[in-house]
Amino acid sequence: MLKFSFILIIYIILFHLPSMAQSTDSLNSKEVATNYGLIFEKEVENKLQDSSYTDVIQLLNLGDKAQALQFRILVNKAPDDNTIVIFEDIQKGSDLNDPSWLLDFNIIKGEIEENGASLDEIYVVLYNQNLNGGLLPADYYNLFTIIYRLAAVPVLQNDIKSSIRISNAEASTSKGVAIDITPSRDEFKIYVKKK
Repeated sequence: MLKFSFILIIYIILFHLPSMAQSTDSLNSKEVATNYGLIFEKEVENKLQDSSYTDVIQLLNLGDKAQALQFRILVNKAPDDNTIVIFEDIQKGSDLNDPSWLLDFNIIKGEIEENGASLDEIYVVLYNQNLNGGLLPADYYNLFTIIYRLAAVPVLQNDIKSSIRISNAEASTSKGVAIDITPSRDEFKIYVKKK
């Protein structure tokens, strides 16, 4: 009987007391733990038409030292998108303040519609010109900022949706070893609200 009581006490200490001591932030930490790779800071946001905006791209749970990374930004290209986002620029964020980081991008513009928006694909490359001077394994909450406009919508009957997506995200070490930075969520949904 003493052995059974001892095992029961150990079981309670190991499996029940730690869960009672957890903070109420455990629900938030589960949410954060599910985000990884190259993602937008926000998943969905309501915006006003005919305005400019800046949003952040993050790199979470980087598993190895990254010397270079590349990805594509797809603008207005989800199947349920309206063509209202106008890409303007992508810039290095505050996590990349070292001047040895070089950012280059190439825009493949689609046909420009009357509102000035188009179906765009932006090829982005970031690399460090110093050998083995890459990003250490960590979370980077302000890696890039993306600047865009929302076109004016003549008559807005209902809220309309468009998006900016990340695709083909890849990174590598200075030795060329691949690092997985695939986004856990690759789409930033933008809803233009009627006034």
